[in-house]
Order: sequence, then C-alpha cells, then structure tokens
Amino acid sequence: MRRSLAVLILLALPATAAAQSSQLSARGLGQPGRWLSPRSTATGGAFGMFDPGSSLNPAALDQTRTLTASFMGLQDYRNVENPSGTASLRDNRFPLVSVAGPTRRGSLVLGLSYSNYADRDFSFATVDTLDPRGTPVTVFDTLSSRGGISDFRIGGSYRLSRSVVGGSFHILTGSNRLESKRSFEEGTYLPLTEKAEVSYGGIGVSLGLVRDMGSRLSVAVVARTDGHLDVDKDSTRVGEIDLPATLGLAARVQFSSRLTLAGSGVYRTWSASNSDLLATGAVGSDNTLDLSFGGEFLSDIRRPTRRPIRFGGHYATLPFLLEVGQQPTEIGVSAGTGMSFAQDRGGIDMALEYLWREAGEFKERVFQLSFGVSVRP
Repeated sequence: MRRSLAVLILLALPATAAAQSSQLSARGLGQPGRWLSPRSTATGGAFGMFDPGSSLNPAALDQTRTLTASFMGLQDYRNVENPSGTASLRDNRFPLVSVAGPTRRGSLVLGLSYSNYADRDFSFATVDTLDPRGTPVTVFDTLSSRGGISDFRIGGSYRLSRSVVGGSFHILTGSNRLESKRSFEEGTYLPLTEKAEVSYGGIGVSLGLVRDMGSRLSVAVVARTDGHLDVDKDSTRVGEIDLPATLGLAARVQFSSRLTLAGSGVYRTWSASNSDLLATGAVGSDNTLDLSFGGEFLSDIRRPTRRPIRFGGHYATLPFLLEVGQQPTEIGVSAGTGMSFAQDRGGIDMALEYLWREAGEFKERVFQLSFGVSVRP
C-alpha cells in the first residue's frame, strides 16, 4: 500500500520537470484551487468572502437577488525555471460553475457549484544511464498526469436582521490518469509503458457568516473541514489522505458611493496531510496562509455593473514542499472589469492576473486571464 501511494501520487522528481499546472504542487495532490469568480480574482481575492459568484463563503449567497447561472474559464501562460532549464507552457481550465437563487420566502437562498479543489496536470521527462547487461545504456523516462479533484457544493444562506448565516455540504471527487513510459537509446531494447488511474473521494462541510457592522462596514467569517480523501488505485483501495480545515476572515469598507475596499485572510491546515505524504516518501506539506487586499471603483454610480474598475493583490504560501524547510510562495497582482447587458439579464466579467511563484531554485512567472459569463433568466 505504501509503495503504491509513493509511486502513483508522488513519484515525480521536480528537479527534471516541467508542468502544465504547477511544478510546485506536482508532488502532492496538485495546485489547490482558490474558489474565486473572475470578479473576486480581479480584487486579488479580497471580495471572495462577500461574493455570491465565488464558492468560498456560503453566507455570501444572500447577495443573489434572482436565479443566476455562472460559468468561468481560465487561460494561463507560464514561464518555468528549475535546475534543469526553462520552459514556456500554457494551460486552460474551467474552474467554476454555479447556479443560485432565492426561494419564495426571500430570506433563504440556495445554490449549487462545481469548482476546482486541486488541479494535477503535468508532464515530466528525465534522462538517465542504466547498466542492464554490463554495458551503459541511455534511457528516456516520461511521466504524465491528467486530472485532479473537484468540489461539488450544495449550500444555502439565511438572513437574520443584519446578519446572514450560511452552510454547505461538499462532495470531493476526481481522478488522476497516470502514464509512465521508458524508451532506450539502444534499439535492441523494447520501450515500456505503464498506465494507472488513481481516484479520490471525500466529503466536507462549511459554515459562514456575513454581518453588517454599520452602513459602510461588513465583516465575514468562514470555517470549513474536509475530513479525508479515500485513495483508490484501479478501483482498489490503497489508503487515505487527511485534508485541511479552513478558517477565513474578511472586512469590506465602502469609503464612498464609488469606492469599496476589502481585505481578507484564509488559513488552511495542510499539515494534516503531512504524515500521510511522508509515509509515501514525499517531502510533506505545511499550513498555508492567503492574504488579499483589493477594491472596486464604480465608473457609473447609476449602473454599478457597467465597466467597474477592480484591482488587488495577494500573498500566499503553497502547501506541498519540494525541499525540507522550503515552503513555496506566491505573490500576485490583478485587475479587471465587467459589464451587464439585456437589462441586467446577462453579464461578463474579466480579470488579468500576474503571479510570481518560487521555492528555492524552482520559479514560475504566470500570466492568467479569467473570464466569466452569468445569465439571469
């Protein structure tokens, strides 16, 4: 069992790797999602705790005034640097789909969302020399993974005077399709190929609160626990991995009729996975902190959804280690806007984000374009 987990979950050697998701997360469960809509992404994540289009805080569903369906796409362009060299990569994903709307009672809002919990698409290539018959032979190894873990959320919010409470039930599911190939420079040896599928399953719950402290100040709190993931190899149970608890705090201030600023912090106890990862021969994982600050400036007060200017930045630590004592970090700056049409029955939001990721000699520079489409029938 230990060997299966080590080979199928953590066998990548980042020192010789290039990845489509992130080389800084290939040795764990993948690149963790932030569960943010394009609007919140444009503010660095600062508005995520108050945004009904994001799947971070279930209490934020209260801001949904009519039945709304949203779809998000993401395209990124990445320059990767590590001890083996550099590479230019790109990737596209659809990390968030949501549907939400108020019930007849008005105070109760229900919603469904399907978001990216962790993304693990990568390809690695290594060159080595073996001595199978007393003669050195050059071998070429490649390892690829496609897939990740998705988060299906069923949630609701209820308004109590100046406070809104919310709760969600989360179903975590997904798989990694792994393929390992070995070819030899010497033509007398036949190439080898091995395929496997690692699937995951788990459940989680979250609770959230948004409270208006006055006419201009609002605060938000969210707490979440995800229990553990069951890990199956080709339909056979091979183990489990503990998942983190999440605690988030945020504040939003309306400085004027045009300008709103917000700040947030999200802490996740990814060290819960550390012992399970170490048992498979991995370097391990550590707790993470995501700090965000951003704002929104309305260019047209009468039509707040008409081309607002959004801006922000964030600093975060990443959970999965490449070397002992060297936790990866991420710094990002972002901006965006949006517009509505058809009497506010449809909308488009866009965000541009530039990220710096680093863990010692492993570095990434990422340019991301996020776009979202919302429909209110």
